[in-house]
Amino acid sequence: MRTSAAVFAVLLAGVPILGFSASSQDSQGENGWVDKNFVAAFDESFPIGHGEGDFIAVRAHRSGVNDLPEFSVVIENTDKPKAMRGILREAQGAPLYQQLAALHAKDPAKTYDRLKADLKVRVWTFTAEQCPAVAAQYNAFENITFVRPRDDDAEGDHPIMYQFHESVGGGDSEVVEYVESRAFPKWANATHRALAACATAQQP
Repeated sequence: MRTSAAVFAVLLAGVPILGFSASSQDSQGENGWVDKNFVAAFDESFPIGHGEGDFIAVRAHRSGVNDLPEFSVVIENTDKPKAMRGILREAQGAPLYQQLAALHAKDPAKTYDRLKADLKVRVWTFTAEQCPAVAAQYNAFENITFVRPRDDDAEGDHPIMYQFHESVGGGDSEVVEYVESRAFPKWANATHRALAACATAQQP
């Protein structure tokens, strides 16, 4: 059964899009600077707001401990079957938050705009022919049965935030989930693994 865009979208009511609380209680000094600028870095490095034709997108980040290398997946489905493509982005070497903190600590006088070029995020683009998982995971998402999360569903003090954006048939919807065992996060992780396998296969 296809996900209901109306139900999918309504979950944003009262839910912050970005759950970045890394060291937000310390609004001064280095942590405050990193927290403030990480939102822009995450948006610029892992965009999920736009795509060609219909698209499904997700990105993931764990706030608080910031130990998860961030990733995003976008699957675009245009009117031309051969034009379907998947885009995988992954933080390289260390999570993006840790990279930004290290760059700021090394040269505190530099602004974010001067540091962002040194952030390491790798991007892979696949057609459905190059990576059959692109079409398979797009279809798998369409078949997810949506169940509204409960307030007590969150796992632990620092759960992974999965932010989804779906634009299909003229409808635009978003949702944030925090429980890895639920259908959407399970899809996100499976899609990440599948596209990462295609990326590994492309390496010489």
